[in-house]
Parts: sequence; C-alpha cells; structure tokens
Amino acid sequence: MKTFVPVIFIFIFCFQRVKASDDNDKSITAYEWKAGGGFYFGKIIKHSPLLSPIIEKYAFSGEIFFSKQTYGKHLWNTFYNYPEYGICFKFLDLGSPNHAGNAQCLFPYLNFHFLNNQNRININLRAGAGFANVQKIYNSEKNPLNLAFSTNINILLNAQLQATYKISNMWSFFAGGDITHFSNGALKMPNLGMNLFSIFSGISHSFGKENRLETFENRINKKNKNWDFSVFLIIGMKQINPIGGKNYIAGDFNIELTKKHLQYTRFGLSLDITHDGSEYDCIVFQSLPAVDRLKTTRIGVSGGYVWYFGDFSIDLFLGRYLHEPNPLYGNVYQRTSLRYPLSDRLKLSLTFRNHKGKADFIGLGLGYRFTK
Repeated sequence: MKTFVPVIFIFIFCFQRVKASDDNDKSITAYEWKAGGGFYFGKIIKHSPLLSPIIEKYAFSGEIFFSKQTYGKHLWNTFYNYPEYGICFKFLDLGSPNHAGNAQCLFPYLNFHFLNNQNRININLRAGAGFANVQKIYNSEKNPLNLAFSTNINILLNAQLQATYKISNMWSFFAGGDITHFSNGALKMPNLGMNLFSIFSGISHSFGKENRLETFENRINKKNKNWDFSVFLIIGMKQINPIGGKNYIAGDFNIELTKKHLQYTRFGLSLDITHDGSEYDCIVFQSLPAVDRLKTTRIGVSGGYVWYFGDFSIDLFLGRYLHEPNPLYGNVYQRTSLRYPLSDRLKLSLTFRNHKGKADFIGLGLGYRFTK
C-alpha cells in the first residue's frame, strides 16, 4: 500500500500533461459500450512477516466488466483523452484456502487511454475503488493466524496497466499487470490488509451506437477557479491493538488553499489539525515514553494535487508534522479524499488517511468554500 495510491496518480498526472493540449481528429469514432472479461494469475505481496502463515499458494481470479465510452459530451472527457467509465465484478481465490478463502469484489472504475483512440495498439491505465467480501476472517479460536482481515466487508483499491490490441473494429485483446489492495481502514483490528499483484489477459467486445469523438476549441473550465480557500472537518472511527479493544474517534480539520494548474487540475497547500483519540492509549499499551494528552492532537502541513472529473474530484496530499514525530507512525502522513459539491459552497468529503502506507482511519465530513 505504500506506493499504491501515489503510483496511480503519478501515471494520471504524466498522462494528462501530454493529452491536455492534444487535438484529436474529428473523424475518429468509438462505440458507446464495451463488455468483456479477463483471467488473472498472481501472488500475495508479503508486506509484513505476520502474513507468512496465511500465504499458501498462488492466487487466481476472473472478472467481467461493462463500460461506457465517453466521447466529449463533457469537457473533462476531452481533457483526459476520452476515458471509459464502468463497473467490474471480480472473483478471487486469494491463495489462502485455509485462512482467507475467496473474495467477491464489485467496484466502479475509470479507464484512461494514453494513445489515440483510433490506434490499433493502445496503453491504458484503469483505476477503481469499491468493496470486497472476504470469505474467512480472524477468529481467536478458529482462525487465529489470519491477521489480514477482521471484517468480511473491506475496501478495495485496484489499478492496472494494460496493453490492448484491436483484433477487429469491435473485438480487442488486452494483457498487463494489476495490483489490488484490501483493507477495512483500521475500523476493526486486526487489519494488516492484503496486497495482491497479478498478471492478466482478456478480451472485450464493443457495441452500441458509434459516436464521433468531439473536440472543443474553447476548453475553459469555468468551475475551476484561479484560487480557492476552503476548510474541511472530517470524522472517523478506528481501533488499535490489542485485538478486541474499544472504538476511538479520529478526525481532521483541514485549512486548504489551492491554485488552478490545468483546466481540470489544481495544486494545493493545507494546514492539518489531526485528533486521534487512540494515540494516548496506544502509547501506554506499548510502554513508550508518556506524553501529555494535548500533544496527541497534531498539527501538520501538507502539499497536494487535485484532479477534477466534472464536479467530482480526487485530492491527494502528502504532509509532515510540524512538531515532534508521532511515536507510533513517524512524522509523514498521507491524505486521499474523494469530494463532491452539495452546493456552491458546501462539499461532501470521504477521506482516507495513512502513515507510510499503514491505514490510520477513514472519515466522512463536510467542507466549506470561502472564495466565490
């Protein structure tokens, strides 16, 4: 998980820098719908020695998907080179039949094309997030070695880099590499989570109306203002070791200033005030040097980047605490948010916070924009 989210958005960032100013031929057309499936062969990545007992064999999975091709109806379609958006169902044998079993996954995704849609060969980046139902979870008596999962329902993050080849105008073959992360976001312990790397191949069929890919002479996104000043309050729940402990409230108060970069992207700076109700008890449980409870409310500064897909945005910020490092996690943190406006001023935000790839908490909250 340490590089999962940054890798996804570094790819998107590099991609959009090239495609944002690229002009597509107005004669290019694409079918509106696509359906397909693939087969995956992979292995659990051992990111902790505690996972060793449950890694028993290679993992296998299969998926079916259904997607819609954007064609320029919205300006962001053109900016990101006409990506597809769709839904995927994946069935996995996790390679741990005695401890984790199988998983069924359902997630929406965006599939970005690096090259011109008319090319017979293309390179795609597919990124998605959703939910996974894991068959077997931790049980102190029946399944004590499974420290990866304590809840059947887990959050899933998935990214894949794929090469595609058009066999015909409507049929395509694809293959590539894929990484999937499972975690409950520290909502309940244990929660080591699981990272699965796979290689895959599959086939897809395009059908439906054949639309022309529209281009626009004026690509100005009027909603992406030059400057934006906003505040966000995020609240979540979490547990800590030892297993079976109580629930704690954790939250962020973020004061953000962002500046327009490209038509659908922004740079940002944020002052972050984080309260973690579990930190004091966790320090005591681990026999670390005692601290004042006030010092468990931490202040940090972060910088980040924002991607807009119409009104919806993905915000990725990386920060550092201003005072002494957190004795549990160090002094670097990462905050990833999915945001959607409820009005001109008010935004809904779902935030995932972690330290060096280790999930801290998932929170839900609201933001208020002061600038017009």
